Parts: sequence; C-alpha cells; structure tokens
Amino acid sequence: MIAMLPGFRDWGDVAAFRDQVERHNFDAAAFERLASRIKQQFQITIAPETLSSLLHNVVEPAPKKIRKSGPFSIARIAPDYPWFSTIMANAIQQLRELPDFSDDKKIFVMSDFSGEHSSARFYTYSFILLAQDKIGPFEKKVKELREKHGLLDPYSEFAYKRLTSGARSRALPEFLQLVDNYIHGAVITVAVEKQIDTLFGTSKREAQAFMVEQLASMGFGEWKGPAAEKVARVCHALAIFVSLMTTANQRLLWYCDEDTINVDGNKRTFASTQKLFAAIMAMYATHTLDIVGMAKSFQKKGYMDDLLSVADLAAGVVQDLLQGHTTGENIPGGEEKVAVIKWMAAPATFLSKINIQIVRLENGQVGSGLIDFTPKQEAIDPVPEC
Repeated sequence: MIAMLPGFRDWGDVAAFRDQVERHNFDAAAFERLASRIKQQFQITIAPETLSSLLHNVVEPAPKKIRKSGPFSIARIAPDYPWFSTIMANAIQQLRELPDFSDDKKIFVMSDFSGEHSSARFYTYSFILLAQDKIGPFEKKVKELREKHGLLDPYSEFAYKRLTSGARSRALPEFLQLVDNYIHGAVITVAVEKQIDTLFGTSKREAQAFMVEQLASMGFGEWKGPAAEKVARVCHALAIFVSLMTTANQRLLWYCDEDTINVDGNKRTFASTQKLFAAIMAMYATHTLDIVGMAKSFQKKGYMDDLLSVADLAAGVVQDLLQGHTTGENIPGGEEKVAVIKWMAAPATFLSKINIQIVRLENGQVGSGLIDFTPKQEAIDPVPEC
C-alpha cells in the first residue's frame, strides 16, 4: 500500500500525516505503482483495475498520535540544581500540550541561536524537535520545491538574515507551508532578556567563574565565562524538553551549525559539548535513550539543513518580535519577514510552536512564562501576549 503514496516510506508516515493521505488522489497511476510493486516482490500479476476494485474499502491505519496533553513538570529538580532549572519549570507548568513521540524510534533535534548583535534586547535559543521516522514526506516535498525554484545546486539555505534573494524569496511561503504540514514535532524558542547577565547564580562574575572551574574539573574542557553561560543555557533548556518529549530506548540526534559552544580548539572540542549535554540530560531524564548523538552541519547540504533553517527562522523572528514589542520600533525587512512572522503566529496541524520568555521583573526578580504571538486585527505584525 505504501507504493501508492509517493514520499511515504512506511505506516508510521501514513499514521502521522493522515490528513495528507485522506486528500491524496488514488488514481490509475497509484494502482499501477501498486501492481508493479506486487509483481516485483511476489511475482504475481494483478491488473491495476482489479486492485482498485479490491481495495475500494481499504481499512484505514490506526489513529495517529500527534500531541499529548499537560500538565507537565520537570521530573527531577534537586536543591543543588541551577537557578535556571526552577525558572524553566515555571514556564513548563504552563504548557497545555507537547508532541507525542511515543510511536517513534528516532528523534531529530536542530538548533540555532540569535541575539549576539549589540543592538538586540534578547538572546534567543531555538530548537526543533521532530519525529525522524515520519520525515520522508517532508524530504520529498522540499526537494520538489527546490527543483521548482532552482535551489538544489547550490543548496541555498533559508537563513533569516538572507531571505531577500529572488529564488529563496519566491520559495519561502511554500517552504513554511511544508514545515507546518509535513513535520511532526515542536519548534521551541527560549528568549532571555539581556538585562539578565546570568541564570546560574546571583552574580555574573561569581557564577561564571564557578562554571568555568567546574567544567574544567569535570573533564568538559576549558571555557571562558560567556561561552560557559551560553552552553549551559542551551544544554539545560534542550535537556529539559528532551526529557519531557522522549521515551526509553529512542535514538536522538542533535544537528547544529558551527557555534562558539561546539568549536574544536586546543582546550576543548566538539566532544566536550557532547559529553556535557549527556551529563545534563542525566540530571532531568528518568529514562535512558538508546543513543544520543551530535553532528555539525555536513559539507554536503540536504534536507537536514532545511530543518536547521527552521530553528534559524524561529530564533531570528522571535528576537525581532520581542525587540519590536519592547522598543516600539518596526521590524526591519520586507514581505519575507512578514511571511515568517505570520508563520510563527499561525497554529499548525502537526507542528507545535512554543515560545518561552525569561525577563527581569519590575521588582528586580526574574520571571518566566509562555508567549503567544497573536496577529493584530488591523496590522500584519503579531504582538506577544505574555
């Protein structure tokens, strides 16, 4: 039966994207493909017309698992855990739903970050967690999109800062539709106000000095204070969501761009970050994954880099939206930015969009909560509702 559904590899794909299956036109060509596959595998010849008649009332696959309902809580938070754990726990309790990956064997994570430029008011740390078992239809559709717009060679990424190129600009709305319709998972952004100089103690100087010493003494390499703060924020945030969204014996691959947290140097290497993430994962997860792997963007680009672009778009647009909301300034950019803003504000059938904001409150304390980007009735720019 899978032979009748181009781009679908197994019943996991069918179950995950049932809406697309229901809309699929099982025409004569589909039954010809099925007849050819039966002849190839079983040496049995059946006319396509006969198959059409026999399978007219085919039994549908089991109902798909798309999301699981809250409330959610971090299973493990010990007294000696960093302050950041408690801040994240407050936001996690507000979640109403998360993707349900219980039928999946392999989970992908892609990450990207924004806010490093001096004018930014927020650092944003974005991740997309998705079911790799169901990625076949997206891989096929995005290849067709790239062929249509001449973006296969070179494999030009949908980078938030470089959306105005002619072919990328024309392909962007369709790309965002593919993301919403063919990815089962969640795009998650944690935005931290820059007024908060550390999330791991009361004093930046003391907290980062302690982290630098601790990372070195535990065999995770030598780090400078700002890089230690960043890798800790990234690894703790990701580990918390992985602990909530995965189950025992699944396989996890974290795919990322080159960044200060994963560079290879004399004092620390990419392996240092991998070891650190595994150690932090063990702090939060009550189950054991079969494999936890990490990889940096491959030299030969492909659909995994399109998934990486989703994290890049999320990190960029959330930073811009919060910047605009804080300063009252308009978001720079053309129709391409508008398309990404609308995408972030729109709900999707299979992809959850989760945005967490960590800010300095008027009383000097630090607060956290979810952000819902809701379009204004008379404007195109969504405004955050905290």
